[in-house]
Amino acid sequence: MSEKEHQNASALEEVRQNQWRLLQIYLYYRLALALSLVGAYFLETSQSAKSSGLDERLYFATISTYLVLAIMGLFINRLRAGRISIQIFIVITIDIISIALLEYANGESNSNLTILLIVSVAAGGILVEGILATFFAAVATLAILYKQILNGVLHGTFKQEDFLQTAIIGIACFATSILAQQISRRLRESAALAGRQAEDLANLEELNHLIIQRMRTGIVVVNQDNDILLINDACWKMFGMPSMSKHQSLENFSPQLAEQLEAWRQDPYKRPKPFRPHVTGPEVQSNFTLMEAAEQANILIFIDDNSRMAQQAQQLKLASLGGLTASIAHEIRNPLGAISHAAQLLQESTELNKGDARLCEIIHQHTIRANKVIENVLQLSRRKQVEPELLNMHDWLKNFIQDFQSNQDQQCKIKFVSKKKDLQFRIDPSQIQQVLTNLFQNGIRYSEQNTGQRTLTVVADLNIQSEQPTLDIIDQGPGVPADQQDKIFEPFYTSEKSGTGLGLYIARELCEANQARLDYHPVTSGSCFRITFSHPSRIVTI
Repeated sequence: MSEKEHQNASALEEVRQNQWRLLQIYLYYRLALALSLVGAYFLETSQSAKSSGLDERLYFATISTYLVLAIMGLFINRLRAGRISIQIFIVITIDIISIALLEYANGESNSNLTILLIVSVAAGGILVEGILATFFAAVATLAILYKQILNGVLHGTFKQEDFLQTAIIGIACFATSILAQQISRRLRESAALAGRQAEDLANLEELNHLIIQRMRTGIVVVNQDNDILLINDACWKMFGMPSMSKHQSLENFSPQLAEQLEAWRQDPYKRPKPFRPHVTGPEVQSNFTLMEAAEQANILIFIDDNSRMAQQAQQLKLASLGGLTASIAHEIRNPLGAISHAAQLLQESTELNKGDARLCEIIHQHTIRANKVIENVLQLSRRKQVEPELLNMHDWLKNFIQDFQSNQDQQCKIKFVSKKKDLQFRIDPSQIQQVLTNLFQNGIRYSEQNTGQRTLTVVADLNIQSEQPTLDIIDQGPGVPADQQDKIFEPFYTSEKSGTGLGLYIARELCEANQARLDYHPVTSGSCFRITFSHPSRIVTI
């Protein structure tokens, strides 16, 4: 079934349900009317009814039968059995016939019961449309006319005024039916329009909620008591995916964010400082705004990932640097090559003393380092497009570790722990190989400097909460000081004299190009670099 057919079916079902509800209201009216007529009959104490020619047996039989039929109609309506149009036809026809019989039994030409006929005709016009509604008006008119003719035959009196009154009542029945149909149609159209608008609003609200949840910017809505009313997935993940409860206070969710909110209330023009929600989380920047102009309005908090903005700035900076380096690489390399060649020739001289030979060695080493910096920057500017593949992490890492160990000049010991043998990850093999080669070399070097042993531990696991594969590279080195942990991924930052400061930066860039994340995790002894890969079912498109 198409969406349009589904909407039409839903609209027809809504109209049908409205008809059942309206019919039920009318059936309650019939029951109340029947009870009133029976009660009025038994409470009548004067003899005026008898003197006016009341047919008590017909009157009592009619109201008794009408009461029973009213109760039965209400019971059948609750069962929702059969077609509603048939029930409406039977109910309205019974009402018209019953009221006509009561008028006949009443024996008066001018009876107040006539107004009940118009009520029944109006109800018929509201409940149904078209020929059936007009049929009710015709039956009511014929019933009134038949009553006048029958009274005239039995009593031998034909008054022109009575027939004129009957004609007016008949016209009123038809006019009431037409007017009721028009009003009912307008009401149905208005209800349908209101229903469509309500559905559109519900769809729009659902769309807005979906957009908010899918936004990369974190969104939090809190009330004046600092209770969280809404939080999207991006914000929840930025803050480490903590357990959430209904109407959780902002203080319990993030004391730092609560402090910044209180400071903003004191001075809305003061820009909050960036902070890190948890140890391994990204640095974030918060912004606050009132959702309404009222003082007691809810507060909307935007949480932006500062590392993403810093990364974009670094990418622009490095792209400019790469373009500049590419344009002047030839001019830089020629002098470097000449200097390096001259230093090598000078070293071959037999007249150099040890001090001069050492200076020539320093010149040669630094020309190699400068050339390496140029190569790394050029590599970033010429980075090829990502070509991800779905790989088995256990098998791929096992083969990579074997290849890495066989290509080392000195023997190294790498302990590999795979907690899930069937764990898969989606990545560009050549790029993750470059990342792991850099991390493995760093880890082994620092382990050797600190313990004298070339050791490394590699742990492959799955994050249960996010269902994302993770890979930990753990060394036994001295670790990274707390004041340097935020800087190690910055370009050209290095703690070694011979380093270029681009290794970890390039590793993180390659990870993020594959929608993975490289973070530093402090451990008790050594350092841990964790790669969090994207969900294996997610297709990477850059």
